[in-house]
Formats: sequence, C-alpha cells, structure tokens
Amino acid sequence: MIYFFYGDDIGKSKANADKVVASLLSRKKDITLVKIIGEEVTEQRIFELAESQALFVNKYVVFLYRILDNTDSRKAILATLKEMKESENIFVICELLNPAKKTDAEIINKIADKSEQSKEFKKPFRRLSKKEELALIGEKISFFEFSDALGARKIKPLWTLYQDALNEQVPAEEVHSIFFWQIKAMLLAKKCKTAKESGLKDFSFNKAKQFAKNYTEEELEKLSSKMISMYHEAHRGKADMYVALEKMILEL
Repeated sequence: MIYFFYGDDIGKSKANADKVVASLLSRKKDITLVKIIGEEVTEQRIFELAESQALFVNKYVVFLYRILDNTDSRKAILATLKEMKESENIFVICELLNPAKKTDAEIINKIADKSEQSKEFKKPFRRLSKKEELALIGEKISFFEFSDALGARKIKPLWTLYQDALNEQVPAEEVHSIFFWQIKAMLLAKKCKTAKESGLKDFSFNKAKQFAKNYTEEELEKLSSKMISMYHEAHRGKADMYVALEKMILEL
C-alpha cells in the first residue's frame, strides 16, 4: 500500500505524511517504522521491504523521503511500484516536486495511480537548506546498514551501528526485527535451492545466499531461536532487550 504526499510545500507534505505514519503506528504497537532518504533507495531495498515481515510484527511502515531527486532512485521507485502497492507493508512517500515540470508530472501520475491516497501541497518553490532538511526528517537508522553488517558478520561495524541506534533512542524492538529478518532470509537461502522455493524475491534471495556463506546452518538456527527467546523474555520483563542484543552482537 502506498500513501503519496508531494508538491512545492515540503513542510506541509511532511506534516501530512507524519500524521499518516503516526496514525498507523498508533493503531497497533507491533508495527515497525523504517526511514529511507534520498540516494539510499535501490530496487533491491524496496523489494526486500515489500516482502519482509518482522518477528511478531504485523507490518512495516516505510517512510520514503526525497527519494526521486536522481535518475537511479527514480528508476528504482518506478520499477517497484507494483510491489509496493501489493505489499502487506505500507509505504509513505514524501517528495518535493514541481508539477509544472513535465518529468515530475509523469512521475506523479504513475505513483498517484498506484497509491491508496495522494495529495499535492503548493506554495512558491524554495530550496531547503541541509539543516532544514534534517530538521524535517529527524533521526534515523538504516535498516540496510544493520542487516548488511549482520549478514557480512562484521562485528565492529555492527556494534558501532548499534551504539548509534542507542544514542538515537531507537526502540530495541525495531533493531530486533531487522536482525530477525536477516537471519530468517539467510536460513531460507541455506535451505532452499531457488528464490521461488524460499518465497523471497530474486534480489533478496541472492543477497541472503551470499551472506549465508558467513554462517553455518546450525549457527543460523541457534540465532533464530535466540531471537525468539529474547523477544519473549523481554516482554515478560525477565530480560533487557537492549543488553541482550548487544550481547548477541559481541558473540557472533
């Protein structure tokens, strides 16, 4: 499902996108928010988010901000509109676009056609400073940096990213869901011969298959069990998930 907010008034577009995100997150506690900005977007990343599901989490809400500024990211979004529309996860797109430009108008129409809701916000165009951009989007962690570091079994970068997440007060459940998704994908890649058999897209399957070489199947089974136990122990008040996640990273 896609929600699309765009136009010359990025402040109003962002405010309305935030309202939708806040409403979605308030409906159920077990929803994870992922933010992607600018050039972070690739077809592979969108495919992964469109098909992924976190442990005990019904949906991801994926907030895509200013991801149509360059040719590569535009191509990635247009190539994955069908997957985003059909996904059980929800994609909220917020863009600073000038509809008077022919290229922007074509993109707007294509995204709006696939969107559950789309709305334009107008005012005289003014380019925002970097400081204003950062103030609008707020703090974030990268879903893909975390999952890639775990897949590559690079403990130091993974631990550094985790410290950044702690400093940004990212919920432990969000980090947990990112870890579990990558572990589950690697297990599927170990057990299945093809992407179709695994239920993953080709991009995700091939990537997970490469990462799975860094672990034995037994190690991945143990990590999966550990993640499930960690979740239940934390929610019963018997363990601190932040501490448990850090311990797991250091023991990789």
